[in-house]
Amino acid sequence: MIIIPNFVQANHLYQQGRIQLRLLQEQAMVLIGINSGHYVDEAFDIGDRDIEWLLQQPESSEDYNGMLGGDIHVCQAEADLKEIVGMDMEFAKTHGNRWPDCTDQVMSWDQCAYLNEKVGEPEWALFLLCWNDAGGPVFYVPKHLWQAARVAEHIAETNRHWSVEA
Repeated sequence: MIIIPNFVQANHLYQQGRIQLRLLQEQAMVLIGINSGHYVDEAFDIGDRDIEWLLQQPESSEDYNGMLGGDIHVCQAEADLKEIVGMDMEFAKTHGNRWPDCTDQVMSWDQCAYLNEKVGEPEWALFLLCWNDAGGPVFYVPKHLWQAARVAEHIAETNRHWSVEA
């Protein structure tokens, strides 16, 4: 698993070829919204100029943990999926106070969705559960792990949950 503590590190990982531009764009979209108040419709529209501007902002080196409630995690192997935990009190009671992970059972999340692509089908999914007032850790799951992570089921349950709540 790759753990990204801030935007400067995310850009460094992108420059090294360790993460894809699409993941850098997602993080940039969130930070641009926070720093400039400018809303970006789709993260894939963020370009080099936007990223360069963001890298000049002091928030680009600020820890995601303090600013967004958790680090960014990029899953690479099936074992990484065990880190994507949700909240289910009954499960915890019957499993030694351990929270269920995304492979244990289907759950709803604060956000669970495919990342849209400008062209073609999605290649990444995102999991977010807000554990504190700032938010929580974000997990990006690549397409080759979607079946093991039960992505389609989690997205359907999340959509069902939030449509009922609305």
